[in-house]
Amino acid sequence: MKMISSYVMQDDQLFPMLTVFETFMFAAEVRLPPSISREEKRKRVYELLDQLGLQSATHTYIGDEGTRGVSGGERRRVSIGIDIIHKPSLLFLDEPTSGLDSTSAYSVVEKVKDIARGGSIVLMTIHQPSYRIQMLLDRVTILARGRLIYMGTPSALPAHLSGFGRPVPDGENCMEYLLDVIKEYDESTIGLDPLVLYQRDGLKPDQVAMTPVLKTPRTPYRKNTASSISKQMISLKSQGFTAGTAPNSSMQFSYNIEDDDEDFDNSLERKSIIQTPRATMTSGVYPRLAAQFYKDFSAKDFSVWLYHGVVGTPRRPPSWTPARTPAKTPFSGPRSTISNQYSTTTSYQVPDPYRSKLPSMVNQSMDLDSYAAQSYEENNNIEDVNEEILDEPYIGEKYANPWIREVAVLSWRTTLNVIRTPELFLSREIVLTVMALVLSTIFKNLGHLTFKDINRLLNFYIFAVCLVFFSSNDAVPSFILERFIFIRETSHNAYRASSYVISSLIVYLPFFAIQGFTFAVITKYMLHLKSSLFYFWLILYASLITTNGYVMLVSALVPSYITGYAVVIATTALFFLTCGFFLKRTQIPVYWKWLHYVSAIKYPFEALLTNEFKNGKCYTGNPADLSPGPLGEVKLSERHRNLMQQIPKECLIGEDVLSTMDVELKKIWYDVLILLAWGVLYRFFFYLVLRFYSKNERK
Repeated sequence: MKMISSYVMQDDQLFPMLTVFETFMFAAEVRLPPSISREEKRKRVYELLDQLGLQSATHTYIGDEGTRGVSGGERRRVSIGIDIIHKPSLLFLDEPTSGLDSTSAYSVVEKVKDIARGGSIVLMTIHQPSYRIQMLLDRVTILARGRLIYMGTPSALPAHLSGFGRPVPDGENCMEYLLDVIKEYDESTIGLDPLVLYQRDGLKPDQVAMTPVLKTPRTPYRKNTASSISKQMISLKSQGFTAGTAPNSSMQFSYNIEDDDEDFDNSLERKSIIQTPRATMTSGVYPRLAAQFYKDFSAKDFSVWLYHGVVGTPRRPPSWTPARTPAKTPFSGPRSTISNQYSTTTSYQVPDPYRSKLPSMVNQSMDLDSYAAQSYEENNNIEDVNEEILDEPYIGEKYANPWIREVAVLSWRTTLNVIRTPELFLSREIVLTVMALVLSTIFKNLGHLTFKDINRLLNFYIFAVCLVFFSSNDAVPSFILERFIFIRETSHNAYRASSYVISSLIVYLPFFAIQGFTFAVITKYMLHLKSSLFYFWLILYASLITTNGYVMLVSALVPSYITGYAVVIATTALFFLTCGFFLKRTQIPVYWKWLHYVSAIKYPFEALLTNEFKNGKCYTGNPADLSPGPLGEVKLSERHRNLMQQIPKECLIGEDVLSTMDVELKKIWYDVLILLAWGVLYRFFFYLVLRFYSKNERK
């Protein structure tokens, strides 16, 4: 279903700093196979721009609140365009006119109508359509509390209401009037049964039922106003799904009155569909497509559907077929209710090869209902025909492009977004640059090799590591906004979650390198540090990679950026507390000692200390200068004890500082590799969350 259909969400989830052409071009790159050349893809994009009336906005940014871009109607047409670039057989739209003025709304529906004329089956929900929009629709479905109230053409709705005994007043919109009638019955003691029975069986209400009496409210105030009339989103997982098409194109919309009662039985949706005769849903729908939508329909109902075929001139059936044969489903519905919808129809086109199964006395102008029922009872040969036709064909690969191409295309898009939103990079670069200058002026010269410099170096390095970790928090809101676009694009297999994870890392790697190098160079030479510049930069670089992976993981798990900020700040502070600066490893309680090893700040902090103090330099001064401070009681290192005769009594070597701080690993590469391993683990968990947790589902 994902390969042959597309779903346009109610909200426009687009990248604001991409142009309309670039947005379409990216959709073409990920949704079309590599066998189609780039020139052919560009040609299809220009054809789509022409079809949707977006020629004047081809090179205009999508825009957002802070950037001028396309209009609301154009934005909605762009959202539709990226989902039809691969020409899907089915197109679902959730309120495509929401938030638009009447002119823009009409323009959007008009373009959707053109898409339907092109061969796609279009189903959409729509809120309060104007009269001229109603006339663009081929079939409408109106539901109330999950029960079918009306299904048919908009032009036939006034006659339907007149037959019910509630003619539409002059000058009033028939659709809005029907919603008022539904609300009136819904709030009455009778309920919706008269409307449902009239639609299903053609039973007109008696005089009492035509003037329903309002029921007594259970509370002084009952929230049951006109605002309770709203849309019902059509989804592929809905158990109460109904579909229908007209002879010449395939569009439908649905209304639903949402339930305000706490004790409303949701099973009404299923029951109402089961009680509804299939003939009300089958006019103009191809048998094989119907079999996919109504898998639980009865066998006899399906045979009626099959023989009726398409009213008027038949269209070319879809190129796909469902795997299940509806003829195997036992029949349980009433036989007499089938003929109502076809009692006024005079012409039928019976599709081959079933025309040959009709007796010679049957022609295209006869009533086929009785023949369909008789045919099913007399013999089951039709089941064999169904089995042959409904074999599921080979559709193709799950994804249109290979993995490496997806990574390349996603990297290209991410690079464009970063270049056109420089604040994403410059804000962190400016923060690190300014803080490097501030720290350099506060700590001043740290190269005197005195006891005072030891504590100052410890304070500087722990602050530098925390600054790097906290500077990545700005990725929380930016990814949460992008997550909705990811969900929309991957809901129809546009690309893999792994491609997205790898491409985002590849694009940001050079930016992390520049940020780490800027901070390292400024502080190294302004503070006269004894550490190696290369290792200093490498440690900061690995820290930026790891903390970015952690922030992305948290952002994928939380529902909002406020929650994301809270989680990131709280956990980073916990890492800060247990990294070994405030509490050494031996001072942490046994039941919390595991936090010391999972702290992502522990490894860069120890690596920076190793880079600074593992140099054999001798630090001298007054022992009182070592306290108060993080060093505490000095523990001589093994090297100091071995060289006791060669080292002055008042001297402390760098290894003594590492031993006192309980630094276990004395090799920088060990800390860097463990730090990067945490970064890889965070990225892997990030992938798992995107792959299995981030779904296009409302909660």
